[in-house]
Amino acid sequence: MIILLPIVTALLLSIVPVNKGFAQATQPDSVKIYITSNGIHTDLILPVTTPSIDWRRKIALQHFAGADSSFTYIAFGWGDRRFYMETPEWSDLTLEVALDAAFWPSPSAMHVEYIRKPLTPNKHQRPIRVTPEQYQKLVAYIYSSFQTRGGNFILIPGKGYSSTDNFYEAREKFYFPKNCNNWVNGGLKAAGLKAAFFAPFPYAVMRHYR
Repeated sequence: MIILLPIVTALLLSIVPVNKGFAQATQPDSVKIYITSNGIHTDLILPVTTPSIDWRRKIALQHFAGADSSFTYIAFGWGDRRFYMETPEWSDLTLEVALDAAFWPSPSAMHVEYIRKPLTPNKHQRPIRVTPEQYQKLVAYIYSSFQTRGGNFILIPGKGYSSTDNFYEAREKFYFPKNCNNWVNGGLKAAGLKAAFFAPFPYAVMRHYR
């Protein structure tokens, strides 16, 4: 029963909404972003370039052999560094890595992937229209999650899964109360978008944008 209590508490807190008054932006200068889920992990998907920021100035294209200036979106995920490095496929996941990521505060990493074109909306890829002001707050949240050296993000060389993604050193420790889904949810909250009070599971993030 004691073991179940944290899980039940997390489930209950995940259905409590915040920023309930949020409505998708409709003005011409609104920005389309996406939230995505693979059933376990969620990401924030942003345009490569807007009046607020050109991400190519911080995430250099020359670090991505398969990406070029025609790519229009960029994905950001935050997670356990060891989990990211050692599980390029779910079949690579070991019990030791899973338990370590879930219960022991550990170093984190940012996963960044260039995406060629806008995503097709479906239950796993949900678009959100935000105002420029909301977008700037989201950008600031993502930016603050990266470690920097001399004002530059710190690339973890040779660890990307493909020619269009890479990993960067991140701030803060990863563990269950602050996992990848809570990081995405935190970005939504920071930008004033509808989110869950607590979101350790993907559905808690995605359910607000059905």
